[in-house]
Amino acid sequence: AFTWEDARVDERLLKLGPDDKVLAITSAGDNILSYLAQSPARVHAVDLNPTQNHLLELKAAAYTALPYEDFWKIFGDGKHSNFRELLVSNLSPHLSSRAFQFWLDNVHVFQNASVYGLYDTGGSRHAIRVFRWVARLFGLQTAVKQLLTAKTLNEQREIWRQKIRPALLSKLVCNLVVAQESFLWTALGVPKNQLAMIEADHAESDLVKGDKPKAKNTRSHAIWHYMVNTLDPVAEETHIADDNSYYYVCMAGKFSRKCHPEYLRPETHAKLSRPRALDGLRIHTDELEEVIARITPGTLTVAVVMDSMDWFDTGSQAAAQQVTKLNRALAMGGRVMLRSSALSPWYLKVFEGHGFTTKRHGGRIDGACI
Repeated sequence: AFTWEDARVDERLLKLGPDDKVLAITSAGDNILSYLAQSPARVHAVDLNPTQNHLLELKAAAYTALPYEDFWKIFGDGKHSNFRELLVSNLSPHLSSRAFQFWLDNVHVFQNASVYGLYDTGGSRHAIRVFRWVARLFGLQTAVKQLLTAKTLNEQREIWRQKIRPALLSKLVCNLVVAQESFLWTALGVPKNQLAMIEADHAESDLVKGDKPKAKNTRSHAIWHYMVNTLDPVAEETHIADDNSYYYVCMAGKFSRKCHPEYLRPETHAKLSRPRALDGLRIHTDELEEVIARITPGTLTVAVVMDSMDWFDTGSQAAAQQVTKLNRALAMGGRVMLRSSALSPWYLKVFEGHGFTTKRHGGRIDGACI
């Protein structure tokens, strides 16, 4: 129901301009809309899951047809008591027939939600519900509320260190829940190949191979340290109440007026609600490779493939085939931005073998916050 990739990092790295033609995975559509706000010539949103594209269509239609307050209720709060009427009267002319029918069948997501709305749906709801379960089990509801209203980073750090971290990062929670392959896939969208990459990095780390090993070479240890290296820097270095919407929504079940993604800013709504502001958007419900193959050769300037290549079997020809098609579709100087659970994913060699230069812009190393 929301995108994990940081739109501000994307903007800083990509610096999109009016001549850029972008292809990106839709996911929840948040970053697609952030790209459009930068006014590139074209944005191709691709997702094999039609539901994700229906959500992007709904967001795009809401820019066009709804004032900001209604837009905020639907996607900021995740709930709107009048959603069905808005869908039929205002949004329907701007939706494809399939997207309209989907949301008509799922009005309850927004309209009948007693506590949580949009952000208690999709696969991510399982992870969010586990967090709420841990909070109840360890009596942390008050601590979570304090964290979400902490005025300073120092105040947040204290709450994290003293109250939330000991429970959330306990070996009990890790072993019973998080390290289970079924949970990693269902709740966090981590496929077996990506899990193997996390385990392989752990096996080669100083924690296991250093002069004074501190961890065993097991899955539960690998996942626990991955969680620590992810969550500790977030809690220690980013102010969640003001400036980390990705974690705020997981804990609060909604966004706040102070803390929300770029696409929910009033300025973004004002820009993308203008006539023809979304003319450059193309939505494809298809496999990434199929869409790349249909792009006119040498016309794409940016491809954002998120962590999709982590799904390939190590050494498989699928990576080479996709890189070849990307190379064909991209103009000279074109860029591919990817993310990976691995520090040095094996398929970077495939990119280099096809004429690309690779550069890592962030890594989960030595507690770095990414």
